[in-house]
Amino acid sequence: MRGALLDRDGVLLLMDEEALYKKALELSIHGAGLEKTLAVLARAEREINEAVRTLRVRTLEEEALFWNSLVQKVAAELGLSGSGKSSASGELHSWRYYHFMRQAPGAEALLRSLKEQGLKVGVLSNTLPSLRESLAYHGLDRYVDGFFASCSLGVAKPDPRAFWMALEGLGLAPEETLYLDDDPENVEVASSLGLQAAVYLIWEPSPQSGKASTRGLL
Repeated sequence: MRGALLDRDGVLLLMDEEALYKKALELSIHGAGLEKTLAVLARAEREINEAVRTLRVRTLEEEALFWNSLVQKVAAELGLSGSGKSSASGELHSWRYYHFMRQAPGAEALLRSLKEQGLKVGVLSNTLPSLRESLAYHGLDRYVDGFFASCSLGVAKPDPRAFWMALEGLGLAPEETLYLDDDPENVEVASSLGLQAAVYLIWEPSPQSGKASTRGLL
């Protein structure tokens, strides 16, 4: 084994719904109300997902333009673009989607363990071009040798070409590469290509029950 290729979402980072809700509360006091604010942010999230799905944002420069356009739309819908509200609108421009994510339990330990074994580590994720920036924001980029975002590659998982491009970028052969993903379909494709692939699940306490959800290799 010479390397490891990991998914980001569901393996290294998780959505931080609490942080998003708190931000919606902060924005709602400017007059739009919480229900409308949550609805507007949900639509913005769908636009981001659609941009990822269609691979229409290919570079960091295009992502910045896309983000500015999205922020202007959100600010207008929430009434944040008028006089006296420039600070709230300006704060929107400084956000990025990954500000509302958090480290998955055990993510840093996993990456550290892989590096201590002398493996090359890559992250292959269906996401906007700012993959490296998202991991840097959460202190994980220093463990990663290659960053492969679907929007930058121009192809998304589970398309086999995404895996081949990541392997080529890392200089690894499939049979010498571990692949971890929380999506069984991606794992199945990676396995069919010869990677040593496994579904990776996360253990963390459930807020409702106090019990743990799953984490580990299946």
